[in-house]
Amino acid sequence: MRVYEFAKQKGVTSREILKLLEKVDIGLTSHMSVVPEKGIVYLNKLFDKEKEEKKTVPPKKKQEVAKAKAVKSPTKTGRPIQDVMKNRAVEQKKPTSRVFRHQGRRKKTQHETIPVQKNITHVIIENDMPLFEVAEMLGKSPGELILVLLKKGMACNRNNILSIETIAALAEFFGIEADIKPKDSLARSKVVEKQTGGQNRWPIVVVMGHVDHGKTTLLDYLRKMNTAAREKGGITQHLGAYEVSGAHGKIVFLDTPGHEAFTSIRSRGASVTDIAVLIIAADDGVKPQTIEAIQLAKDAEVPIIVAINKIDKIQSNSAIQSIKRQLAERNLIVEDWGGEIVCVPISAKTGKGVEELIEMIVLQSQMMDLRAAVDVPARAFVLESKQEKGHGPVATVISVEGTLKQGDFFLCGRGTGKIRLLINSFGEKIFQAGPSVPVKVVGFDSFAEIGDWLTVVSPDKYKTSKKISFSGVSDQASRIAASINLESKDQINLIIKTDTRGSKDAIEKSIFKLAKKSQKDFVPLYIVQSGIGHVSESDVELADATGALIIGLHVKAEKNAIALAKNKGVQIKLFDVIYHMVEYIEENLEKRKKVEISWKKIGQLVVKKVFDFKKIGIIAGCAVQEGIVTRNSKIICRRGGQIVGEGMITSLQREGKIVKEVHAGYECAFVCDAFNDWQEGDIVEVYEKVLGTE
Repeated sequence: MRVYEFAKQKGVTSREILKLLEKVDIGLTSHMSVVPEKGIVYLNKLFDKEKEEKKTVPPKKKQEVAKAKAVKSPTKTGRPIQDVMKNRAVEQKKPTSRVFRHQGRRKKTQHETIPVQKNITHVIIENDMPLFEVAEMLGKSPGELILVLLKKGMACNRNNILSIETIAALAEFFGIEADIKPKDSLARSKVVEKQTGGQNRWPIVVVMGHVDHGKTTLLDYLRKMNTAAREKGGITQHLGAYEVSGAHGKIVFLDTPGHEAFTSIRSRGASVTDIAVLIIAADDGVKPQTIEAIQLAKDAEVPIIVAINKIDKIQSNSAIQSIKRQLAERNLIVEDWGGEIVCVPISAKTGKGVEELIEMIVLQSQMMDLRAAVDVPARAFVLESKQEKGHGPVATVISVEGTLKQGDFFLCGRGTGKIRLLINSFGEKIFQAGPSVPVKVVGFDSFAEIGDWLTVVSPDKYKTSKKISFSGVSDQASRIAASINLESKDQINLIIKTDTRGSKDAIEKSIFKLAKKSQKDFVPLYIVQSGIGHVSESDVELADATGALIIGLHVKAEKNAIALAKNKGVQIKLFDVIYHMVEYIEENLEKRKKVEISWKKIGQLVVKKVFDFKKIGIIAGCAVQEGIVTRNSKIICRRGGQIVGEGMITSLQREGKIVKEVHAGYECAFVCDAFNDWQEGDIVEVYEKVLGTE
């Protein structure tokens, strides 16, 4: 039985059940967690006891008994059990707190309602959260948040996970002060904990740094494989996990992308690592992504080893010393400067210094005494997920304990599966994979969320979980609300297709930044839909209906989709490198800058006489005092210094003839479209439209 089902039976909240289970060291994470048998027995006894006490205690003495129990049998929070049981009713009566602290990811079912908080002025953000929980925290409805995000270029549903940055932006939008105090993201909650028992395991090393500083080239040298040549544009687009064998034993390397759009992917790389190798190009120095990588490694509390790469491109040692100074400015003091940071000059191209770098990694890992249990149910971290032809949803995982075996049943996030194939980093099929071994798992029933845990379970538990599991967030972003005019020419609509979830997340984050920028200087930018897989006919149909541009990264367009797009005039743009895609979108935005309309005063008239013609209407006969008056000018009528009317000139005459303009010193007559209450002596100001860009 799951937590929410038991809570519903007892008439309390799922959170209260989770708190009670914590007392007996049963740590469950959400309302969808399955309560073990001993937990059900414990809870039933607790509630039965509470029920009996209500029957036996006289009404007048209930208050005294409650006070006594608060001393004799307090809960973990120091409150009596009765208070915990009645927590739900009490909280509903309480006035809204002005500070809302989120304590974990309690997900709600469709049957649970979200109380709308009022007068929220301050929130503390600790985690990435589902949209519906963010709405609860900010005291808004999910619909309000969805609409705000849509206007900012993000199409979300109530179950989408929002990043800390997005939550902070929403709080700012609603005028709510937000304190960001990370609690359980990448490094804040290190997922590979040191174990004292079990067998020695391979060290997991993350390679981080700025784009084009040589991370993949280093791994190519170690693996004797030309991976960089296969990467479009010479940069790594996905998080790769590779085994490297050598004289010192095996090491698992995680190669993370360096482009700024892949911040979240680098975060996942840091979250499962034992050691971080920071690559810095000798001819380029410390760059923005280098600084970010330093912070990620520090947050993860992992040892940092600096590799100054491309020493074959420099002529003197001054460049290396300059990098050491830059590192010192960020509290990374290298050994020869009196610090503890190991720094190794290398050339990933020629191999110079690489052997020394590997030796330093091995020595560091030996000092850490890395161990993991192998005879327990396997537990692995999802690094990447994607769709593969013939295999369906697959994921790259790395086990932190236990051994993954072909045929194992597993749970992963809100999904399930059975391992049909295990493929190692060299593309070879294997039958099992122990701790620290990165493998591609084939056999998922649905897409795995990046950052989820894959846990091996018994066949019975798999069958039970499969029956009651739910799909959660769709792989495709929800469509924009009908209230937004999708066919408007004053906005850019996009449909995104990618090969992996990691790429999809990175692109959406980049477009969100562009959309925020476009609010001020450009036309609005919206994501109509995003998904994983090749461009299909349904994508083209949606693009035709919404006037959207289809953009794809590392995907192809199906044959029928190409023909349909040509027939309907839908544009499909495919890219191999993410920053080329971002540049293309930026160029489109640049071409469609918002047009600023202003009005410049060009003349002034005075009304001399007013004529009323049945077929024409009211005509103002005027003398042009200064400047010029033109047909289609905007006019403002002032009487006694006050504005009494305005409109546009629809017809202009001079000496009985229709003219385009009349200059100062001459008389004219005109008809206005929106004002006709003219009086002699009225002052008429004349304005012309001026177009510009903001």
